[in-house]
Amino acid sequence: MLADAIRPRLAWRHMGLAASVWLAVAVPAGAQTSADVDRAAAVATAAVREAFGVDAEVTVSEPVLSVTGDATLVTRAVPEPSSRTAGPVRFVLYAAGEGPARRIGRLTARIDVAASHVRARQRVAMRSVINPDDVEVVRGDIGRQVFGVLPTMDAVTGVSTRKTLMPGEVITPVALVAHEMVASGEEVVTIARIGAIEVRGRAIAAQSGGLGETVIVVNPDSRKRLRARIVAAAMVEVFHGS
Repeated sequence: MLADAIRPRLAWRHMGLAASVWLAVAVPAGAQTSADVDRAAAVATAAVREAFGVDAEVTVSEPVLSVTGDATLVTRAVPEPSSRTAGPVRFVLYAAGEGPARRIGRLTARIDVAASHVRARQRVAMRSVINPDDVEVVRGDIGRQVFGVLPTMDAVTGVSTRKTLMPGEVITPVALVAHEMVASGEEVVTIARIGAIEVRGRAIAAQSGGLGETVIVVNPDSRKRLRARIVAAAMVEVFHGS
């Protein structure tokens, strides 16, 4: 039976920049070590943060780890396309080495996320323009959502809805009529978060894109190219370590 095939372990907590991650671990007896699980959880955590932001609070539970070789060499986890929170998510794990990163295994675990998000305060009809009174910013569990950026209040205000929004519904890009929010060559506000500290600056967009898309921006002083995610009109969040 499954209960006989797994060995419960102590809950594992990972404190990141501004994120806390809880991991309740159960792995096949005699299989992966604590270091294996910790490393896989750490890189999966980074992947979740990249999707939802460094201030997200992530809970990882019911993990199943399968690796070949030394799992402590894992440097990157890639969630499967269309992965959703509040359910099982499969991450493909990659290890760094000489040459391109190589696939080393996978981690499957339930992922739950609590983060700041915008939700509808009242019913908003399809093809209506969202007014500030229609929505509110809250922090809490986001429910079952596709991995990706959650719009800010600035990003949704004045935008038309693609579908009817119900009271309490988390607003995601799929509910909004898409339009270009950053144009190549324009100056954008950059946001970089380190722990509870938020630093803002300026950069020049090297690519165009819509809400939630990843673009390249260039620091006008150092000329360094940075990867950033569009979070509002003419505003991007720079990926940590880019």
